[in-house]
Amino acid sequence: MKKNRKVMEISMLQHERSESGIALLLALFALVVVTSIGLGMMFLTDTETSINSNFRDEQTAYYASKAGLEEARDRMRVAATNSLSANLPTAKPGASNGVLYIINPTGAETVAPWTSTNAYFDDEFCKEYSSSCNSATPPVPTAASWYIGPGLSSGTPALTASTTYGASPVLPYKWMRITLKLDQSASGTSNVMYVDGTSGNAAYYACWNAKNEFASSATCASPNKPVYLLTTLSVTPSGTRRILQYEVTQDSLHITFPAALTLDGSNSSLSTVSGPNSNPFHMDGSDHAGCGGAATAPAGAAIGVTNTPDIATVVAGIPSNRLDHYTGSGASPDVENVSANIPATENSVSSLNTLLATIKSNANQVYNSNQTSLANVGTAGAPQIIYINGDYSPSGNSTGYGILVVTGTYSPGGNIGWNGIVLVVGKGSMVGNGGGNSSYAGAVIVAKTVDASGNPLPSLGAASFDFSGGGGNGIYYSSGCVNQASYISDFRIVASRELMY
Repeated sequence: MKKNRKVMEISMLQHERSESGIALLLALFALVVVTSIGLGMMFLTDTETSINSNFRDEQTAYYASKAGLEEARDRMRVAATNSLSANLPTAKPGASNGVLYIINPTGAETVAPWTSTNAYFDDEFCKEYSSSCNSATPPVPTAASWYIGPGLSSGTPALTASTTYGASPVLPYKWMRITLKLDQSASGTSNVMYVDGTSGNAAYYACWNAKNEFASSATCASPNKPVYLLTTLSVTPSGTRRILQYEVTQDSLHITFPAALTLDGSNSSLSTVSGPNSNPFHMDGSDHAGCGGAATAPAGAAIGVTNTPDIATVVAGIPSNRLDHYTGSGASPDVENVSANIPATENSVSSLNTLLATIKSNANQVYNSNQTSLANVGTAGAPQIIYINGDYSPSGNSTGYGILVVTGTYSPGGNIGWNGIVLVVGKGSMVGNGGGNSSYAGAVIVAKTVDASGNPLPSLGAASFDFSGGGGNGIYYSSGCVNQASYISDFRIVASRELMY
């Protein structure tokens, strides 16, 4: 027994010795595992940080490009601070005065997108307007004049970003490019699209007719407007690049008129209506060609009112021997209740005030007192938006173009006419006098929105129209003149995209 016990003790001792050091091995193994996990977590954390940093950089570049596009779009307005409207390209890209750059250098760096060796060379230009793209060779005419916008000299080949729009710190957009859009604006790439779907018209101009783009072999003729391409490059300090692009064109008020003359009221009879006795005077609601536009609209009323009882009031104010001078979609004298066709922008005090506020914010000229004359009434090629917060009593010989707003009494005398839109909204009183012969082509609306003290009325009041002076100052509806005048200085975004470089 003693011998067996001894053998067992020796065996157990040997077994214990064979297991010595296992704890150390387990500890080392656990340390390796924990270390691996730690290193993995550190790697994942570092990767996540890099991903977040890259995402932030990409977003910074994206929104910087957006900011550049919005600055350029806003500065295209005539009334904008630091407006560049006088410098907009007038020729096709690659021709003299065909490209306008706005640069935004940081510190002392040089931003020269027209130079192939510059860090911010505009290699996207050649992808859009050339069949090949080689950064070592400018893909456009070497003459410097191609990238100098109208009104600039060779010493100042580009405009600079405006501090009016600048953030602090300065956003990293480097340049903004403005060009006229052509029928084909993506030459040399795999995605080639045409405005009219015809490759043979690749060099045509892209124009806007207030509804859609169309291709034109000649420059966009009034009342149509050109479409511009705005392109912006942003580069962050770490090197992230993004290029965005807008297609923009001048916006339209999108207002329509149901008659040559609309007397806009609400649940009230007209206070005064008096038509002239002169034989040359006519009012015609049928569409007439004018201001570069053809007569394509359906006929409307000669005089439109918003309450059926007002029809008799208007007819009673027309001399009995001149009833056939008021023509349009109905029988003479064509005076109709057009309330069902009054657009939402013209059917209430609030909507008319909103419309006038929009027009005023885009006006070329704003007057806050009574006027008897204007320095610039516009031309066929350069119509004006004129806002007169007061009475307007012009005389002499003058025919204006564009939009005329008179919040007081409008009393033209002599040879005074207008091609476009006349809004006598406020006091709602139009009083013609004299025997002039300049007519109104487009549309006229008269609406009373304020009381005698100038306070807003709860609803539209009684409009007043008295043109007893006569002469040949007729009013003829013209969709061409209405459309031309409807374009305001704001530029709307027709399309937007990000470009691959």
